[in-house]
Amino acid sequence: MNRIKRRIISGAVLFGCALVTIGAASRISRKAENGALPVSMTSFDNEAPVIILDAGHGGSTKT
Repeated sequence: MNRIKRRIISGAVLFGCALVTIGAASRISRKAENGALPVSMTSFDNEAPVIILDAGHGGSTKT
């Protein structure tokens, strides 16, 4: 009887973990932009350039 209870409980725990994982993936995909693509699916040829504007106040340099 002890072995049966252990299998039922471990199955329920694994099922609960699977539900949490699916729910988290669903929330992450909902928050992502509609036109977003994973980085692995893009190449440098298709990637738009990123322009970084710096105010030049010297915050990242040591004096």
